[in-house]
Amino acid sequence: MITDKKKCKEGDFTMQFSLATARGLLVIGLTFVTLFAGYPAAEAQQPKRGGTLTLALEADFASLDPLRVTALVERQVGLAVMDPLFDIDEKGRVKPVLATGFEAIDGGKTYRIFLREGVKFHDGTVFDADAVVFNIERVRDPKNACRCIANLDSIESVKAIDARTVEFTLNRPDAVLPAILSDAAGLMVSPTALRADEKAIAKRPIGTGPFILKEWQQGHKIILERNPNYWVKDQPYLDRVVMLPLANEETRQSGLISGTIDVIESPSPRFVREARANKKLKVLTGAGLGTTFLKMNTRNEPFDDVRVRRAVAYATDRALFIKAIYEDQYPIADSLIGPGMWAHAAVKNFPKYDPAQAKKLLAEYGKPVSFVLGITPTPHNALAAQALQEMWKEVGINVQIKQVEQARFIRDALTHNFQMSLFRWAGRPDPDLNLYRAFHSKFANETSSNYTQFTNKKMDELLERGRMTLDQAERQKIYDDASTLLADEVPYLFLFYATFHTVMAAKVHPGPNIADGVLRLQTAWVE
Repeated sequence: MITDKKKCKEGDFTMQFSLATARGLLVIGLTFVTLFAGYPAAEAQQPKRGGTLTLALEADFASLDPLRVTALVERQVGLAVMDPLFDIDEKGRVKPVLATGFEAIDGGKTYRIFLREGVKFHDGTVFDADAVVFNIERVRDPKNACRCIANLDSIESVKAIDARTVEFTLNRPDAVLPAILSDAAGLMVSPTALRADEKAIAKRPIGTGPFILKEWQQGHKIILERNPNYWVKDQPYLDRVVMLPLANEETRQSGLISGTIDVIESPSPRFVREARANKKLKVLTGAGLGTTFLKMNTRNEPFDDVRVRRAVAYATDRALFIKAIYEDQYPIADSLIGPGMWAHAAVKNFPKYDPAQAKKLLAEYGKPVSFVLGITPTPHNALAAQALQEMWKEVGINVQIKQVEQARFIRDALTHNFQMSLFRWAGRPDPDLNLYRAFHSKFANETSSNYTQFTNKKMDELLERGRMTLDQAERQKIYDDASTLLADEVPYLFLFYATFHTVMAAKVHPGPNIADGVLRLQTAWVE
């Protein structure tokens, strides 16, 4: 029991968008399927053991070492091989996995985490408190440069109290620790394997998970086989999972239609709509923990003036944009806290579409407004950017669209080398993990995910209180205030929530619908 004490070359656009055409189509009555229709919440059929599931990932990646696990594709493979201490459930709440629960004491400055018995790593090493301490110390060690290290700054020390209990001593109260341990930092790897060949873990992680990684042909396929000694009785149901990294969405989609692939990630919005009407397919939609948004660099013209940021927001018809470009497959967003998270709430003051108000603010600003909108080189992003460009032109804003390859795009974001960019944040299961590093002023002057270089004393105070307050109701109020402040200052123009669509053959039963879009394959099965 958990207790709590106190992707086209730059400038090469092959698609053209007409805003007037989009409005006309909407007027004559295009109808769209309800967002969360499709896969039912629960299945009455009894799971069938055996079979192979072939899953197409949206991208390739380099490593499965928890030190490097961040992206959705890495998490999808990683969680099949390595269990975390905690995970999230279908309502976005943190739940124990290798842990059985925790106790927060000393006002949240000490956590005792209780561990599951009878668990072994794939190499036979016993999972116990010493294994947890080894793994946590490894991800905390600065020389290992874990992508997760910034989230572990509250930990002063970690020690084994006994074989089943780990104690974390913190330098401040930390309400976020269990959620942090549901992410990469909480993925457990065999200490025996790490000591024998740490570098090998990147390609062959030895976890306690439901599947064992048997083969990885970089850029081609990953083969996972059933762990016969998994600690959950009778799981997993599948004998084998084959994962194929296919960056081209048309290739993924045609593979699903032909039957060579059973499940695909990141389908196009149109394919999602078509799949909902195809009896041979079904769609699983995760509510999402994050948001797709336009980020504006608040240190550079013209976005150093809040009137321009607000004017852009007022000039953006987000409802039309989502319907015309994304087949109405996503809900309008007003915050960075997605609907799959416990802290999600309506934000009443986010600027609504009002071109007259946009023109008024631009007149007050008194200077021509033009800027560069950066996007990653995919046809769909190009189409989206053109739609925005045309909307903003109607109020006198001129925009140049610049396509930037993915690695540089991320680097430019972290080093604040942009004016505006179209971005997606998949989100994490606690509001602190979405907001703190994105908007606290302490990160504004360094390479960081405070991309917009946003600084605000009130925001700093809210974010600091939010991470140190254990009472969830009080935390809700704090993050409501933070979302209200962001709606007023508009460093991000939120577009839509980052819901995740996974399309599959009708024979596939994917298990629980988790908001982060990652399939928990231990309970998946095929007819």
